[in-house]
Amino acid sequence: MIEADGPQDETADKLIHAGIELFGEHGFKGTTTRMIADAANSNIGSIAYYFGNKRGLYLACARHIARRMRQVFLLDNSAESRDRLTGLNKQQARLLLEKMARRMVRLFTREEEARRWLMLVMREQANPSEAFDVLYRESFEIAHVTLTTLIGTVMDRDPTEHRVILEAHTLVGQIVFFLVGRTPLLRRLGCGDQLPDDIAAEAEEVVVAHLSALG
Repeated sequence: MIEADGPQDETADKLIHAGIELFGEHGFKGTTTRMIADAANSNIGSIAYYFGNKRGLYLACARHIARRMRQVFLLDNSAESRDRLTGLNKQQARLLLEKMARRMVRLFTREEEARRWLMLVMREQANPSEAFDVLYRESFEIAHVTLTTLIGTVMDRDPTEHRVILEAHTLVGQIVFFLVGRTPLLRRLGCGDQLPDDIAAEAEEVVVAHLSALG
């Protein structure tokens, strides 16, 4: 299982996890500080103490999700990391792309953590706010640039080409839909409420097989 990560202070950590759940379920406006404090078994003043206000907590929730995505997908936005990626040959890029795709499939098919993020992230996709800017800048963009760099190398194309960017977006969409479309998939497979490990592993192979079309 993927270990949780968050602020060192236990109360702040509980507030963030409660916030992710409640903001995802009710939206920013529909979630009150009282609801969050009660869910975190904390007093309402703790939100102001740690985050300033409800908006500060909401942004902290977005940063937590972004940080966890960077950790899970081994994303590094440093200049050294970018240089390493651009220095890979075609075979090395393919292997790293497959490894990254597998990690993404595992997260979106097996980890409860990703399901806790889902609604908040989807709300921000539908109606972007300052929190979306955080998610994009600190996670989505880094992941997408990493993927386009690898895909560009595999395809012998410039990673900034529209085609390469669309290929990366399509790959992400395929993988994320294992989570977004989880309920109909489980019903179609007759799996109850959880995707078995063997089928989740098969999903990895399906995605990796699709990568062969890149070149």
